[in-house]
Amino acid sequence: MTEEVIATIESAIKEGTSHLEKLHTSAQYLQRHQPFSPALLETVDSESVLHMDQFIYRFTKLQDSMARRLLPSLYTLLEADTEPKAFLDILNRLEQLNAITSVETWQRFRNLRNNLAHDYPESLSQTAGTLNELLDTWSQMEAMFNLATRTYRSRHDAGQD
Repeated sequence: MTEEVIATIESAIKEGTSHLEKLHTSAQYLQRHQPFSPALLETVDSESVLHMDQFIYRFTKLQDSMARRLLPSLYTLLEADTEPKAFLDILNRLEQLNAITSVETWQRFRNLRNNLAHDYPESLSQTAGTLNELLDTWSQMEAMFNLATRTYRSRHDAGQD
């Protein structure tokens, strides 16, 4: 079981790292447009739209991968617990173990992600506000991914001795 969990964690870290590389590129490009406004979103050029879409897509994929694979597997490894648990219980325990920064931060990003999943023309004001907040704070999600990765590495490397 442990080998399977380790393989899942390693794969999730590789996937997350790939998403982060693309997030950095898109975020850097999009900073020139900040702050976003409804008027700007109506007139933005197609290259900027591609970067917005890439940023939103990669952020969503990063968070989904962490929620489906990295964090549950990390919990299983750290706690030696294979019993099914509610994801919120996993997050709370990982926060107690200092393997993630904050359950509250995770939930805030989940709400931002959900806001962006519903992209309606009549909600440009909400989309602009959500994009601005996400671009200003997404590094906190990166920090959470990096902390989970470091926690795994320190545990895994300690087990190799």
